[in-house]
Amino acid sequence: MTAHITATHEIESAIHHLDTYGYCILTSRMPVDVAGEIAERCLEMQDDPQYQAYNSGNPNESTTMSGMYNLDDKVWQFLTHPDVLAIAYHFLGSDCRVTEVCAKPIWPGSLGYGLHVDEANFFHKVPNVPWLINTMWMLTDFTENNGATAVVPMSHKCHFKQQPTEIPFESPLVKIATGQPGSVLLWHGGTLHTATPNTGDGVRVGLNIAYHARWFNHYVNTHIEPIWAETYVRMPPEMQKLFTLRRGRTKSEIYEVG
Repeated sequence: MTAHITATHEIESAIHHLDTYGYCILTSRMPVDVAGEIAERCLEMQDDPQYQAYNSGNPNESTTMSGMYNLDDKVWQFLTHPDVLAIAYHFLGSDCRVTEVCAKPIWPGSLGYGLHVDEANFFHKVPNVPWLINTMWMLTDFTENNGATAVVPMSHKCHFKQQPTEIPFESPLVKIATGQPGSVLLWHGGTLHTATPNTGDGVRVGLNIAYHARWFNHYVNTHIEPIWAETYVRMPPEMQKLFTLRRGRTKSEIYEVG
C-alpha cells in the first residue's frame, strides 16, 4: 500500500460508476477460500463470550461485531486492498482514514431493515462531496434471498439526511448487490442502502469497512470502537497511516491522534 495508487482502466470505470450511481462492485478481489475462512471465524466469534462486549444487534436477525481490526489480524488484508484504496483515495483524498471494521452476519428469518444513509444527519447541510466511502466485502455468497446489501442507485445525488418515504424492498428503485465470496460493494455515504430480508436457509456474512475523509468530525461517532495501542504498534507503517485517530482501549477513553 502506498499513498499514491495508479488506477487501472477497470478501477477508473468503477470510480465513474460510483460517482454516477452511488455504488460499484468489484468482483473476485479476494480468494474464495480466504473469504470463507474469515466468514467462519466471524461466526465462531458470535458465540464466544470473550467477544460479546463488541457484539450488538438481534442474534435472531442481524448482528454486528465491531472493532474487527483488534480482534482478528486476518481482516487487515481487506482494509488495505489496493483497488479499494484507489477508489477511497479518489473520493476522499490519500489522507482518508479507516474508522471501523465490522463483521455483519444476516441470519435466516431476518426481515432486513429500513433504507438509510450513513451519518448525513450529522450535517446541518449535506455536502456535495463524499464524507464516507463505505464497503461491504462478501465473505459468503450474496444472493437476492439471503440478506444481501441493497442500494438505491443515484440517491446520493438527492442529499437525503434520512429516508424520505417508505420504499419497499421489492421496489424497482432498489438494486440488490449480489456476488460471490471475495467480491466487494462500495458506496457513497449518502446512498440509500439496507440489508434485505434473508428468506433463505443459510447465514450471509459481510465485512463492513468504512473509509472517512480526514475532515469529518469523528467525535460524533460514539459507537465506533477505538483501535487498541497494541494493535496499532503491530501494524505496518503504511497501514498505520489509515489509523490516525480514536486510539484507546475502550470507547470511554477514545482520543484523537494525528
